[in-house]
Amino acid sequence: MQDSVSSHAYEAPNSQVAQYQHELFGQCRNTLEAFQGLGDVAEDMRILSLNAELAAGRAGSYGVSIRALTQYTRELVNRLEQINLEMGKVEAFKEADELEQSESVPYEEETYQEAEYAEEATYDEYASEEYAEGDYDYSDQDYDNAGYTDEGDQAIAALLAQFEQENGGVKYLNEQAKRIAEVVSQSNSIATNMAIEAATAGQYEGTFTNVANDMRGFVDTLKNMVTRAQDSIEKAFRAEKSLKELEASARQ
Repeated sequence: MQDSVSSHAYEAPNSQVAQYQHELFGQCRNTLEAFQGLGDVAEDMRILSLNAELAAGRAGSYGVSIRALTQYTRELVNRLEQINLEMGKVEAFKEADELEQSESVPYEEETYQEAEYAEEATYDEYASEEYAEGDYDYSDQDYDNAGYTDEGDQAIAALLAQFEQENGGVKYLNEQAKRIAEVVSQSNSIATNMAIEAATAGQYEGTFTNVANDMRGFVDTLKNMVTRAQDSIEKAFRAEKSLKELEASARQ
């Protein structure tokens, strides 16, 4: 069995494959959305470290250890910013967003159409009565709807294939989540050490305790991001596994 789903499995030959493709695409997208605020958290951590370093400088000998911890914090911030930058370059999901935006109807157009429909209310009532008296053939309409669904399935299949080829698919997201989880673990250690140092900082205890608490807040935010992302990644892996199994069965 291949490590990744081949491009042939992304061609949506039947409804079952299309179902798994939509699930896979949706969960990958959810993972990226889980980390949408990563850049903001990194910037807040950077500002906190700079302010804490200034406070540590004013604290003299009481702030030596705190100052070292703030410098380490900025190293973690750089790692978060790098991860955020890399995930922002995933083109497949950018194209999906652009496609959805292009298909959305502007508010002005909707308003105009609502007014137009209001003017034709009398005609609609008459038409409804006419169709109620006899049979109306919806086969053409059903055919158009089915065609639209097929087109959507093909678009999802193409974007998944692009994501697999350019970025590595679900494995890429899993690796990024692990990198962020490592930063979370190390940030939590920094917050703990800051709290310990604050307890022995004399008159600066309150200041450094606030820094430690703020750091813990950022850690909690990052933890929530990772937890949400890992849940989506797990579901994505299951959908990908199902696609591989369908592909293997089709080749037998």
